[in-house]
Amino acid sequence: MKRFIDKTAGRWTRHLFFILVRSYYALFYNVSVSGKHLLGAQPGTLILATHVSRHDGPLIAAMLYSTARVRPTVHWDEYHNKAQWFPMYVSGAIPMSSPKTWDPTRRKARKQFTLDVIGKVLRNDNSVLLFPAGHIRRQPEEIIAPALSGARDIIAAHPDQPVMLLHIDGLGPFQNATYDKFWSFIGRQKGRRHVQITLTPVTDLDPSQDLATFNADLERRLNAV
Repeated sequence: MKRFIDKTAGRWTRHLFFILVRSYYALFYNVSVSGKHLLGAQPGTLILATHVSRHDGPLIAAMLYSTARVRPTVHWDEYHNKAQWFPMYVSGAIPMSSPKTWDPTRRKARKQFTLDVIGKVLRNDNSVLLFPAGHIRRQPEEIIAPALSGARDIIAAHPDQPVMLLHIDGLGPFQNATYDKFWSFIGRQKGRRHVQITLTPVTDLDPSQDLATFNADLERRLNAV
């Protein structure tokens, strides 16, 4: 029954959200996407993205919607926030982590359950979006906390699934802001902000490395210009 609802009412609701969100970004942002065709050619991709602003999740989902269904991963607390649970549920967001108040056994079981869900999503040719740093940048560069193991765990558990890096430029507070004159006819000085999204395949991330080394390698790639 749940699958039937997702393919009917859920699908139409996602289309409506897509139209609304895409229209908003078309009006206020000039977004270009490079490498989107590569994503379309390799279904079931793990997308590892930089996290520069609160717009990242909906912007990426809207820009890639017509190419592939992208299931975002979000922190447990955000997913279960009453104010945003419904859109996250409709978009198929996958909650990561678990409350720290849980005992270690329960948290371990929850982590394995999440990995299994992600594996099923990838094998069903849907893509999964993950922000390895876990939060919006509070500094110019991407920093992955040493204890965050999501990216390495997923790649290790599903080594045959393709992986892509996604860089966002021109959107975050630490990035250069360039505007066109789209709104100049009503006297507004700033028009749409230019944003560049770049998707790049990566085949040599090694999950057999210790976590600190793996995170340092991934961090370097996410900060590469």
